[in-house]
Amino acid sequence: MEKIDKTILLVDDNQELLSCFQAALQNVGYQIITKKDSQAALSLLDEGAVVDLVITDYMMPDMDGLEFMAALRKRSLSVPVIMMTARGDMDIYIKALNLGAYEFLNKPVSIKDLNAIVTSALNATA
Repeated sequence: MEKIDKTILLVDDNQELLSCFQAALQNVGYQIITKKDSQAALSLLDEGAVVDLVITDYMMPDMDGLEFMAALRKRSLSVPVIMMTARGDMDIYIKALNLGAYEFLNKPVSIKDLNAIVTSALNATA
């Protein structure tokens, strides 16, 4: 598989989903970093990690996806963010878009749809 010079940060407390998405995205050539909580992800970014895209869950134990996105924006990190949730709530959707989410997906997300949205998000910032 051809290596793609793009790094994606996956943040979700569900290890099975992290592993599945990591394998699928690596399979098409992306470099993947996984973190099981948003604090670990923020620490990684604070240490200087450079990512091209963030995919995050909404419901996480330490802070929700909206708080995580706000923390990213506070750090002036302007990469596209794809947020996912198993709780399709219009209020959360609108708040995520207002914080600059590129896309808001309801779980379960198919690998085909994920790949298409990731490609679109990365091309939009190219």
